Amino acid sequence: MRLRQIGLVIIFLLLAGCSSDIHNSPDFYRHSLSQLSEPMGGGDYLWFDVKLTPEYPDNNAAAEAVRMQWLTAWLATRKICANGYTILERRPFEFMENNPARYDLRYKVQCAVAVPEPN
Repeated sequence: MRLRQIGLVIIFLLLAGCSSDIHNSPDFYRHSLSQLSEPMGGGDYLWFDVKLTPEYPDNNAAAEAVRMQWLTAWLATRKICANGYTILERRPFEFMENNPARYDLRYKVQCAVAVPEPN
């Protein structure tokens, strides 16, 4: 019985150590503060939505650089826009716009098309 209690304590401590590291992961903020989606009506672009926080405010060059890292990571994870992308639009969400996750900013992103080299 005593050995079982010691084993449970060890497992608990290992799990507690693992859960504290998740918040230090670069993907933690990307997943909790942004998303990449396709428009409901279709289109040749993607939506990249983000939440603003005190750590990542609007109109801040360092925060914007981090948001662009998140966008690049989303695109790489989904294996899209291999030839790069262009941001067509950056704007706050409109009041009546569908936004159940309560994101603050929306980027309209278009993948670059690879131009075939002439033979």
